[in-house]
Amino acid sequence: MPFKAKTTGCLWPWLALAALLWAEGFTIAQDRCAVCGGPFGLTIYTIVDKSTMEKKHICHDCFLLPRVCFFCGMPVKDDYTSLPDGRFLCARDAKTAVLEENQANEICRQTRESLDRLFCRFLAFPSTNLSVAVIDRVQLEELFKFAGRDRVCPNVWGCAESQVRGNHFEHSVSLLSGLPLAVFRATCAHELTHTWINENLSPQRKRTLGRDAEEGFCELVSFLLMSSESDESQQQQILRNAYTRGQIQLLIDAEKQYGFSDVVDWMKYGLDDRLRSEDLSRIRRVEAAPSKERVAPAFPVYAAQATAAPDTLQLKGISWARNHRLALINDRTFEVQEKGTVHVGHTNVVIRCLAIEEDSVRIQIVGSGQQQELRFKE
Repeated sequence: MPFKAKTTGCLWPWLALAALLWAEGFTIAQDRCAVCGGPFGLTIYTIVDKSTMEKKHICHDCFLLPRVCFFCGMPVKDDYTSLPDGRFLCARDAKTAVLEENQANEICRQTRESLDRLFCRFLAFPSTNLSVAVIDRVQLEELFKFAGRDRVCPNVWGCAESQVRGNHFEHSVSLLSGLPLAVFRATCAHELTHTWINENLSPQRKRTLGRDAEEGFCELVSFLLMSSESDESQQQQILRNAYTRGQIQLLIDAEKQYGFSDVVDWMKYGLDDRLRSEDLSRIRRVEAAPSKERVAPAFPVYAAQATAAPDTLQLKGISWARNHRLALINDRTFEVQEKGTVHVGHTNVVIRCLAIEEDSVRIQIVGSGQQQELRFKE
């Protein structure tokens, strides 16, 4: 009897372990391949869905498939979309993929409006001097093969390029086709921020600012836009991007600690080429910003004599003195991002000047948020 009782006691742990293994095996057996939906067979492979960062189990046959979705990296078998440049999209990512140029232009317009609402106190993004194109992967790679493009954004999903023609900038933004909608918007915000940098940083600051810091700031603007829309997936996607070499996280920390205004001032007038984790307070070490006081324009491009207050908002004049632009709206002169009161008929209206172009200005009605483009009357 003692011998028999001892044997029974030793069997309990083994029986429990066997039951656990059987239960786990039963659970796996009830699962299906994440690609084809069929049973696994003898071999199960685990891969990471790069879109959601979830681990997925697939069968041996799907693991050997020659085609994978260019965005999420999952194999595709039957229900997929083939793109002209040789890429493939799984059914999930193809549902919101941006492929047409008209669609891309509308999404970029909406994204720019969202950026204007979010950053109207700090940044003015170009609109009338901006062109947007959707290109495939072959065309995107071709953009970076020529000398002299060292200041073109090297984002793998898009690029921005700016040129000075006469006395104004012209910007072109190229975005990779086939990106899911949320990713396309985030990429568009990134590239639009490059156009702001090209218009608003001095040549000296552009030379001293590190590439990683510039890309990090563009990622910061995109991150904050996604945060305002509660898109946690895209926020995490931005944080996983390694090509800013940590500058995106430092800029996020600086924005939380010192505010977005200080980040913008550092971008324009900072003494350092990049942020450093050991002394984040150096973001407040900036050169003296140009005086906000009014200066007489060196040469007016347009001019008109102010008269009695009109019944509507009207563009009366624009002056263009080097990098200092001024616009006369009704009875008051504005510079970019300046807020002030103008007389309209027998009342007053508070507006903010968002952008000044060669023959037009873009303003926002403070309070309602409504935006208008004012042009010279015939």
